[in-house]
Amino acid sequence: MGAGLDTRAYRMELPARVRVFEIDLPELFAFKEPILAAAGATATCARHVVAADLRADWVSALSASGYRADRPAHWVDEGVLDYLPHADALRLAERMTEISAPASSFALGRFDVAPQRERYAELGRLVGATASADRRGLGSEGERWLAERGWRTRFHPWDDLVESFGRPEMAGGSGAGLVRAVRPL
Repeated sequence: MGAGLDTRAYRMELPARVRVFEIDLPELFAFKEPILAAAGATATCARHVVAADLRADWVSALSASGYRADRPAHWVDEGVLDYLPHADALRLAERMTEISAPASSFALGRFDVAPQRERYAELGRLVGATASADRRGLGSEGERWLAERGWRTRFHPWDDLVESFGRPEMAGGSGAGLVRAVRPL
C-alpha cells in the first residue's frame, strides 16, 4: 500500500508464482512506469499495478487487477498510513481487514520516537507535523485496534532488527520499530 518508487518485484528475485500488487496514485505510476521501461526492468514475479487513491474505492481496482480475498495476502504499508489523517488510515485498515483471508499478514512501521531528540524534532518541522502523532496514521493505538479486529500483533524494535543484520543501532528509542500482524486460521 503506497508503493511509491519501491522496486521489490524487480530486486528481490521473487518466484514467478508470487503476485505483487502495487497500489498507489495514478500520478505516481505515470512517473514510475516509463522509468522502469526505459531501464529495461523486468519483474521476476507477477507484478500488478493498481492505480488508485487509498482514500477512495481502491478495493474495486485491486479486485479488477486479480486480487483474491479468499487467499492469504501479505500487506506492506510503505509508510502511507502515517501520511493519512487518522480517520482515513482507519478506513484503509478496515477495508484491508475485510478483504484479508485467514493466514494473511500485515507489516507496518511504528514511529513512536522521542520528540525531544533534535533530529526527530527537525524532521517534524520539515514535514509540517504540528499535531500529535495520533492525528495521523493508526496512531498509538494501532496494535490494539488491529487486535480488536482479529489480528495477532507482535512488535519488533528497530534496534533489535538492525542488530540481527550486524548493523549499528538507530537510536530511535524503544518505541520505534516494525509491527507484524497475522490473521489466525
